[in-house]
Amino acid sequence: MIGISVYLSDEDAEERILRASLSGIKLAFTSLHIPEESGVSTERVGNLLSLFKKEGFEVFADVSKKTPGMLGLNRFEDLKELGVTSLRLDDGFKTEEMLELASQFQIAINASTVGEKELKQWVDSGLRPGKMIAWHNFYPKPETGLDQEYFLQQQALYDSLSIPVYAFVPGDEDKRGPLHVGLPTLEDHRGQSPYVSAVQLKRWGVTGVFVGDPGCSAELLQKLEHFDREDVIELSYEGSGEIEGEYQLRPDPGRDVLRLLKTRTIEMVPPLNSVERPRGTITRDNDSYGRYRGEMQIVRHDLDCNPAVNVMGKICKSDLPLIESCQPGQKLRLIRGTDLVE
Repeated sequence: MIGISVYLSDEDAEERILRASLSGIKLAFTSLHIPEESGVSTERVGNLLSLFKKEGFEVFADVSKKTPGMLGLNRFEDLKELGVTSLRLDDGFKTEEMLELASQFQIAINASTVGEKELKQWVDSGLRPGKMIAWHNFYPKPETGLDQEYFLQQQALYDSLSIPVYAFVPGDEDKRGPLHVGLPTLEDHRGQSPYVSAVQLKRWGVTGVFVGDPGCSAELLQKLEHFDREDVIELSYEGSGEIEGEYQLRPDPGRDVLRLLKTRTIEMVPPLNSVERPRGTITRDNDSYGRYRGEMQIVRHDLDCNPAVNVMGKICKSDLPLIESCQPGQKLRLIRGTDLVE
């Protein structure tokens, strides 16, 4: 599941909704929380929620107890008519109130702060895991994003109860204020490619990956949607144009290389550019390897030169972490880029 974040005060919100919809993405997070979106008119909120509904979006809303009054509604249940299906509650809600809302909405609890003890108390009180999702915070301030080890511990906790986990990655265009440095859940993801970060989260078991910033290019949306739908990882590389295309990895990954299926050939492959092979190098076996002639590989660890192996290109530095996110039998798409591995 891939989603966008839309903020009511964003003048380009309508355009961003339509762009995501055209990319096949139909999930959105928005804030109906005071003071997050203070100064926004009730009419503005209604128009955006109507657009979400028209485009077939499932809307996850961050709310406070003041939200219905701000929107001119009598109760939270009225949000359902506006297309809101899940509520992310702030700290002002009591357990009894959560249980009441859980009869009408899916409840998103804070995956970044709620530990085993509090979670058990809610479950014992009657909040069924099937009515919950666990949604992490995003962290606007640098150096405050979650540590990976802690994140994985929380993932294991919610996995044990079959509660889906949701998290944020930064956008690749306009960053949200006031700091404009990205809205990641993990600090490691702040300066990393959002696409790489999203693939990592999915590999760690995260169900819903949402772009936290409002700025998200059509290219990124399409790549995320394609990966989510077909499990195809796109790798940008620099090198020979003849290797651009779609491939599949063998189901038995090697220690040092990822081997690409159906790349061997009976045609001659003369030795050429048989140089050192740092991590991320794309290679092709030449005639010296006999029946392995033509087999392509992606190097996982630095390797010395081999006269039987030709170097064809290198994975771009920004995509290099994706090598370890590739699973056995993984589908790949190699696309020529310019960001060289150093």
